[in-house]
Amino acid sequence: MTDGRSPSEGSLYIVPMSEADIPHLTKLEAICFSSPWSEQGLRDELYNPNAVFLVAKREESILGYLGFYHILDQGDIANVAVFPEARRLGVASSLLRAAVDYAHSHGICRMTLEVRPSNIPALKLYEAFGFVEVGRRRRFYVKPDEDALILAREFSST
Repeated sequence: MTDGRSPSEGSLYIVPMSEADIPHLTKLEAICFSSPWSEQGLRDELYNPNAVFLVAKREESILGYLGFYHILDQGDIANVAVFPEARRLGVASSLLRAAVDYAHSHGICRMTLEVRPSNIPALKLYEAFGFVEVGRRRRFYVKPDEDALILAREFSST
């Protein structure tokens, strides 16, 4: 997080990623992932017209982020990360809700993502949002080596 305040103070809000968020998100990446994105990699997404990167904040503290790609009528969630001290406070749920709302309002018919089978909290969250397993990528992850479950959620075209 970006300061010493409690993650439960103030109300949570979701905003598009900005240049000012990138140093904090780079730290979050290093905490959460064995192969984290670089600062430049995140910065590049600011200029990618297909990228939708959302940041969860409370007051001015960054609690987490979600990044996905919108290509034609498909969405692919690349990353969901929450600072450890902000977990179990609804941050990831709020980010996913914002992504689903975006999908509904922008004509996305299907969203996909990959997740480690060992990441039980994430699997439960994705299932609660209607994602179901549709496949597996063998030895997708490294450090440690692990398959990736491919999850998808279909959206009605109304």
